[in-house]
Amino acid sequence: MIKHDLIIFDMDGTLIQSDIDYEGIRLKILQILKEIIHEEKYNELLTNPIPILDMLSYIKDSELNREKLKEAWDIIQDYELKGYEKATMDDDVIETLQKLKDLNCINVIYTNNSRKLTDYALERFNITDLVDYVLTRDDVIKSKPHLEGLERIMKEFKRKKSDVLFIGDSWLDAETAKNGEIDFILFKKEGAPGTRKFTAESYNTIEKISEILSLI
Repeated sequence: MIKHDLIIFDMDGTLIQSDIDYEGIRLKILQILKEIIHEEKYNELLTNPIPILDMLSYIKDSELNREKLKEAWDIIQDYELKGYEKATMDDDVIETLQKLKDLNCINVIYTNNSRKLTDYALERFNITDLVDYVLTRDDVIKSKPHLEGLERIMKEFKRKKSDVLFIGDSWLDAETAKNGEIDFILFKKEGAPGTRKFTAESYNTIEKISEILSLI
């Protein structure tokens, strides 16, 4: 008997292995913030990094800083697109997604990437038909590790916490699952450099996506 039938996957570094330079993005955004925020707060961000998308909240929505906000978003999107030029997918991903569907599981992607990049990736790797629902940073007000996305997904499919299994490769994914009190599997593959700030708490750890078939 399947314990979890709603399977949520992170995309970058989990289902798809890109080469997005997250540390490069962070440094570029910090350069922008250095001109805007107080030195004390800037030094705090240097020693205690926060998610990249949360860094944008420090660029206030005023006439003075709207140009800076656009500059920051352009930096993120440029790095993302460049990181997907040589993206790859492990051999067992498609087969695993298909087996999950055969077991009547619901396959969901929840990512902090943009909708444009996500749609491109799903089409490029031919997995659109194997995924039942996709939620990106463009579809929520508060992205990971906030609970908005998880709550929307569970509401969409009328599932409770115990029905859900979340698979991701970073502390951000682990923190999201922890905040939502749902089981988390850590995918230990270095596919998303710069996203492993903390030790991730997990229900289990896998080296290959296909291993989740014995854990659901």
